[in-house]
Amino acid sequence: MARLSAAICIGTYNQARYLRGAVTSALAQSYPIEEIWISDDASTDETPEILHALHEEHPQLHVFHQPVNLGLPGNLSWLLARPRTDLIVRLDSDDRLEPEYVATLAALMEKHSDAGYAHCNVAEMDIHGVQQRTRRLARTEEYESADEALRAGSSGYRVAANCILYRAEALRQVDYYRPTLDWRACEDWHLIVRLTLAGWGNVYAPRTLANYRSWDDAAGVRATRKIPDVRESVELYQSLLMPAYTQRGWSLHPLRRAMRTRAMIYAEAMDAPHFSAEERAELKDALLRLSRSPCVQWRIWQAEHGLAPWLRWCDRMRYRAKDFLKIFLLRLRPLFPQMPIAREKS
Repeated sequence: MARLSAAICIGTYNQARYLRGAVTSALAQSYPIEEIWISDDASTDETPEILHALHEEHPQLHVFHQPVNLGLPGNLSWLLARPRTDLIVRLDSDDRLEPEYVATLAALMEKHSDAGYAHCNVAEMDIHGVQQRTRRLARTEEYESADEALRAGSSGYRVAANCILYRAEALRQVDYYRPTLDWRACEDWHLIVRLTLAGWGNVYAPRTLANYRSWDDAAGVRATRKIPDVRESVELYQSLLMPAYTQRGWSLHPLRRAMRTRAMIYAEAMDAPHFSAEERAELKDALLRLSRSPCVQWRIWQAEHGLAPWLRWCDRMRYRAKDFLKIFLLRLRPLFPQMPIAREKS
């Protein structure tokens, strides 16, 4: 059987500081890479100059500068449609791949022809490149069917980070990202759900093969993204997940529980200082559209009355406990191969 051809696509916007590292990691792959595409979404920093220098050094790079800013989903949709290869890697310009990334995941895609995408463990690093933690799934199955993925993904984006290797055929079938999504709101989760509904499963390698940069939030940018995030979550549940569950005769209770949990987490942003009174009211309305559970209303009341910092601290402790539990269970698994392990997103 012929080897699957592969391309790497790097979307970028105002990340000149990190762009060379991402491109260098793409060029360093042990697996033959047919095409490397880079799309600059009308950056206003030194990105054009960096890209010009990189193209001078590596003429095989396909470099394009968008004349106007398309936003993340729009730029990625344009970019991922360029290669003419079997496999396409989405790599953000502030992230990096390990040399065996494509080789490892391409082998799994060859093995499972109905897998629409492949993913792996990811090392999380800060803005200076210092590793913070390893994002991993408490999952031991190499392959997950579309229905299994649909159930697992009811509560959110079930990959360690957005460094994903896609099957080009699957991306074409669902028409890539949805460019109308509000800037950067649930775009990866939306794409994965649509791939799942189209019948594509996925494969997972429990190896740390990519490096994902986690940004601090000194400017309060993340809080301002909460409103579109919640809106798109409501739309995703109502227009995609609930109809799919109903069509299959599945109970909607897991979805309602997931919506409640998601709304409780988002409610922690109610005290963000960058919100105007109107925006705060808008977020509250969106949260209640996601879930009107008494638990959600109580969480909103707590956030409105100065308890949001305490809620965020509790969540940080919960995430750390989950990380510890995942590592413990995965190390214990070889001793008890029949032991079930719940699949959770890091």
